[in-house]
Amino acid sequence: MNASAVKKSGTVDGHAGPFRALSPAERWYWIIDQLSTLNVCARVRVEGELSTEALTEALRALQARQPLLRSAITDELPGGPWFVPTNNSIPLREVSLTHSEESRWEREVDEHEFAESVDWRSGPLARAVLIRQPGQVHDMVLSVPHCIADGTTALALLRQWVRLAAEPRTSDPDVADGPVPVAVEDLFPARYRDMSGVLPDKDPAADDEPDTAQDAVVGRVVPDRFVPFQLRRTRLLHRSIDSDMLERLTMACKREGVTLHGVLAAAMASAVARDAGAKPRAHFAVGSPVTFRDELDRPVSEDEVGCFVSAVHSVVAYQRDDLWSMARFVNKDISARKRRGEQYSVFSLLASQGPTSVADSEPLIRYMEEHGSFNFFVSNIGRFDFPGVLGGWRLSGAQFVGGISVVGYFASSVSTSYGQLNWNFTHIDEAVPRERAERLVDDCVKTVLTAAGL
Repeated sequence: MNASAVKKSGTVDGHAGPFRALSPAERWYWIIDQLSTLNVCARVRVEGELSTEALTEALRALQARQPLLRSAITDELPGGPWFVPTNNSIPLREVSLTHSEESRWEREVDEHEFAESVDWRSGPLARAVLIRQPGQVHDMVLSVPHCIADGTTALALLRQWVRLAAEPRTSDPDVADGPVPVAVEDLFPARYRDMSGVLPDKDPAADDEPDTAQDAVVGRVVPDRFVPFQLRRTRLLHRSIDSDMLERLTMACKREGVTLHGVLAAAMASAVARDAGAKPRAHFAVGSPVTFRDELDRPVSEDEVGCFVSAVHSVVAYQRDDLWSMARFVNKDISARKRRGEQYSVFSLLASQGPTSVADSEPLIRYMEEHGSFNFFVSNIGRFDFPGVLGGWRLSGAQFVGGISVVGYFASSVSTSYGQLNWNFTHIDEAVPRERAERLVDDCVKTVLTAAGL
């Protein structure tokens, strides 16, 4: 820890200022990140002349705009942990290749960004990677801890970084005045600020399909072996659907009256069911992290830093030859759960029963492991607009991928930019070995494309 760079002056009473205690949800993500890295990574490819100096200056300007990117976290003050200001700059790591390697960004995320937590003690709460390839081809990757970012946040910060690099400044950036932003929970609609502090169980929703038995056994991903929480490693498998296939898939979704998310979630549930050797009509719980940026007391833009998502789950009956019916059920179920405000209930649980440190975290983590509502999920942020041309640069391949830590075994991160859908799958190493994960991933993709007639 670079102690001299972390500022210790100022008030720590929870009022406006450069200090703020982590909220219960932020503290939870901070705790589990210490057990198993929980970063959110965003990547984009840039073709054109790109200097280290311009990127470094752009990172300084990005920090100047975002107080949370000028922060570290300390657990050495009473009532903590706290966000505290730091003078440290966002580190930029460079990787130079002598030959083209299309998937090198995947390797960097898989082997480094998901293996090493951002240094929260010294800060700042972000780090960057530049991968230089022959022919002025570059991959830019930005990693942010989940306690201050979701997939939209990570991609928006990457977009700001690219734009700032394309428009270099001749003077030092102006540092934004004002305190660390308020906690996400402080922006909740009043009716959701004090909900029952219990975890949703694995039961189907009250208005499930008529033949769903309330006492049905609900399946989840069964690990090959139990991996101790502190030894878990997120691993990455990248897949994508090109623009022509995505257009035909989108048309099929419209024809069947379902959303793309419903189809992706249904495909994951189907793949898990087949992996388990389940019979038709067996039930599986698939999680769907959903955004609530537009539901808060004030709308929250994409460019605001924070984690503005929470997961609901759908207990769907596996139907081997009818993915569309499964997708329609998922859509209906998510809508019903959101209307009941289930996306907010976990925040009350963390406020009332959440751990305060790694030392007292195991009971809740073990409960989630054994009784939680789901352990596989699909996080789909939908279409994300990213510039295709900036100055003399051509941009492509913008996408995000989030870690799993200790909250599941198999997941996927989905975003659509430049007409391409990027479907990044993650799994916990050894619990779901790579060979098994690849079978699951290939099954998911094949199931979606086959249903759409592709």
